[in-house]
Amino acid sequence: MTEPVKPIGKSTAASQKKAVQKQKSNKVNIGGVIFDKNQIDADKTSSYTLNGKKINTVFVKPGIQIDFPDQKDPNKKSSVESLGLRKEWYNPDDSYISITDLENAKIYGNPDKTDFINLKGKSSGNEIFVDKKESWYINGNMRKDYIELGPDTQNNTVHMDEKDEAKIWYNQFGVEMDGETVQPEIGFVQVEGKGESSQEEQLKASLSKYQYNYHKMEQ
Repeated sequence: MTEPVKPIGKSTAASQKKAVQKQKSNKVNIGGVIFDKNQIDADKTSSYTLNGKKINTVFVKPGIQIDFPDQKDPNKKSSVESLGLRKEWYNPDDSYISITDLENAKIYGNPDKTDFINLKGKSSGNEIFVDKKESWYINGNMRKDYIELGPDTQNNTVHMDEKDEAKIWYNQFGVEMDGETVQPEIGFVQVEGKGESSQEEQLKASLSKYQYNYHKMEQ
């Protein structure tokens, strides 16, 4: 027998409201970008003026530096989230950073850690630098950075060293099977090695003109 749905009591509703308020209080807006207060180094947060434009500098734990101008697009919800550290003995202190709807920023990886940087949403015009490594590993192959550029991101550039890897996701057109069109899927172009990697140039070189145009149309 199915039990009836129980109404939420006043105490439960109050506790839920309190939890939401606490969650909001942990957030801080810096230059139009939302950060978690516990995930940034407040002592290193600063700003300066470059070519008449205000630039914000924020260090996200565990050591990712992000320099960005004030974000003013009302249609975007810019945010940065640190997803924590891995603690495996064989690959300690890998950093996971998720960045959404950020424009025209310079993002610097931590030279002493393996960085996982995921650019999502409508992020565009950013530069990611993970080409400065000071590895203490005996086995140098264990020092490697990973960058992912989501399918709705565009015009981003990644600077890598020889061990780094970038995945550039793109929108694939649907394929007709048994008389029905399968929904479009997401594919990716994988880039490895030292040098500067332009998102749009990599996609143009790897995809057909039709596929690239379709990808841009779907963004």
